[in-house]
Amino acid sequence: MPADNLPLGHRKRLRERFVKSGLKGFHEYEIVELLLTLGSPRKDCKPQAKEAIQRFKTLRGVLEATPEELQQIPA
Repeated sequence: MPADNLPLGHRKRLRERFVKSGLKGFHEYEIVELLLTLGSPRKDCKPQAKEAIQRFKTLRGVLEATPEELQQIPA
């Protein structure tokens, strides 16, 4: 999805939720999405986050995946 079609304020709301209550209440894919937004300016990271959780099963699986495995997820 092109950056200009992103829902307005999605990243901001995600960050505000994190600042307010930490990771409490976040789905695993939302944690991955939050991490991906740190290195992917103006890009929808939700599809990649969901793909990572689907492929590696858990947040721990994503965090323990090798860089080579993570690079197999389409950008």
